[in-house]
Amino acid sequence: MRNAVPHLHRDRHGTFYFRITDAGKTIKRSLRTKNVELATMRAACLNYEWDAMNRRIEPTVAEIQQALSEGRIKQFDVELPNGVKLKNINNDDDARRAKELLANIGPISQPIAARATIPEAPRTLGPVLRTATKAFVKELRTSKLHKAKGIEDKEATYEQFATQFNNPKCGEIDKAMVLAFKEAHLKNAGAGRVNTKIGHMSVFFDWAIGHGFADANPFTGTRIGKKSQLVKGVQSYEPFTAGELKLIFNPKTYPDYATKAHFHWLPLLLLYSGARPEELASMPLDNIRSEGGIDYFAVASGKNSNSIRKIPFHKAIRNSGFPAYVKMRRKMDPGGMLFPDLSPSKNGYCKNVSRRFNESYLPQLRITESTKRLYSFRSTFITRMTELNVNPGMLMALVGHYEQTAVDLSSPHFKNYQGTKLLMALQSTIDLFDTKIPLTL
Repeated sequence: MRNAVPHLHRDRHGTFYFRITDAGKTIKRSLRTKNVELATMRAACLNYEWDAMNRRIEPTVAEIQQALSEGRIKQFDVELPNGVKLKNINNDDDARRAKELLANIGPISQPIAARATIPEAPRTLGPVLRTATKAFVKELRTSKLHKAKGIEDKEATYEQFATQFNNPKCGEIDKAMVLAFKEAHLKNAGAGRVNTKIGHMSVFFDWAIGHGFADANPFTGTRIGKKSQLVKGVQSYEPFTAGELKLIFNPKTYPDYATKAHFHWLPLLLLYSGARPEELASMPLDNIRSEGGIDYFAVASGKNSNSIRKIPFHKAIRNSGFPAYVKMRRKMDPGGMLFPDLSPSKNGYCKNVSRRFNESYLPQLRITESTKRLYSFRSTFITRMTELNVNPGMLMALVGHYEQTAVDLSSPHFKNYQGTKLLMALQSTIDLFDTKIPLTL
């Protein structure tokens, strides 16, 4: 880019920077703005200061006095840094008087040009936080690359920060505010949740810097510990014991709990599939499919690409009333949901099922450990399959820990499945799960 102001350039992101070469060395400095008028002023200021630093330095008082003493100066004019001028020094007598005058003046500061430094660029303040975050959130929604819940969580964080600090301008937010925000939330939330909020703010500031709303990201380096350290402190879900499964699926108590289709089928499907609760609670009828005589759940989204997979029906499910339930639902609402009474919320489709099972049914059975929840059916499936020495690669592909499209049945790791189609191999693998329950499906 060509500019009227020397040394002013713009990078591929539209941000201006100052670049100059001195003694073969190139110096670059970001001007931290995409605004051409502001960049021009900042570059002009830097050009002026750079010229001042590189002007010829006039002799110091000591150098002049030395030259006079040695008789090396015969005729000259001198203008001192403090504005004093000595003119028409033409002979030894003039030089003697100049020497005496300089001695009487005393120490004189070095020329201003010799002490010049490049000042910091003016601080960017940008718009107020609510205005900027509103524009950021609008971009997130327009891109359609982010889940609605994630965007709503970010909005909540931005509003909390704006409320706590009276909606400051983006460039006014500093480390002190960040630490105060973190401290306030640590009183009511764990380190993981606080780190999530810091992440929300940090992502926004990266965007704000790119748009010229701020100079730096004050949230950088403020997370609590490393992710690996926090994971160790996260409570995992334990599998149900055989005795607990008998209590849960007791034919005398389970019908009183399972008053609707989703209450009845979800725990059973989770036990015999190892799926995540939300994956089946949000299942459209169109994602229950059949291929080569094998019925399966097609999980189309989830935590990551590994979550996208096919889960064949376990033999216990194939022989239950579930296929008839699916057939009935398709007849009633061909393009509908597997469980039509479940509505999406901020926390997904499974919230009400999880609450009823975790907070009502399990306590009723005196299963009160905090690590025993609806999600424990997944842990029960994985634990039992591991005990049965099921092929680890096939188990990971079933539960969404390994991308199914990357499974190569011709490799030595899958020698027992060579010559078999993947879906058929998954079917034979899931049927190895042998946990029995007293309930008639």
